[in-house]
Amino acid sequence: MTGTPRPDDLPDRAEVLTMLAAFGQRAADTVPEELGSLELTWLVAEFEQRYGLQLDLDDERFGAVRTVDDATALLRDAVLAERAGPAEPAGAQP
Repeated sequence: MTGTPRPDDLPDRAEVLTMLAAFGQRAADTVPEELGSLELTWLVAEFEQRYGLQLDLDDERFGAVRTVDDATALLRDAVLAERAGPAEPAGAQP
């Protein structure tokens, strides 16, 4: 994926690798599978800027992301949750 992502696009592994590669100005194929907390923090900031979404990650969710695949799943879930909109409280009347 190149350029600005469309709102209907979901981040995939290749896009996550591209974003991570920009951290340290390296090739995407040199990004290690295991992510450090600094890389993950940078990735979250980059994702929020690209997608215009604010991720609300508690320490548990942040700490559970250890690999590129974990990060990809987290970012895809964030886009899907944004599309779904806020959940209605139980018993809410339309």
